[in-house]
Amino acid sequence: MTQCTKTQFVGLDVHKDSIVIAVAQLGREPARVIGTVPHEWNALRKVLDKLGPRCEVACCYEARPTGYGLARALIAAGWACDVIAPSLIPKKQR
Repeated sequence: MTQCTKTQFVGLDVHKDSIVIAVAQLGREPARVIGTVPHEWNALRKVLDKLGPRCEVACCYEARPTGYGLARALIAAGWACDVIAPSLIPKKQR
């Protein structure tokens, strides 16, 4: 079995009707928004498949009322996925 390194870090802004997708590559370059898709599994899968092998892509999104179904689907399909609690997201000091 070959070892695979995470090189694409995907942030998903999940809403009831749409998902905004941003990607940061390994290194110090800022993340970039690559698009918005309908909140449909096949639409999201097509975009994520273009980013490279599934073992190289790590996804995350904020826990919201939409639930954990998306995380379960991503993990079952071979992508890494974390659901982040909003209270744990760092904020800049004022």
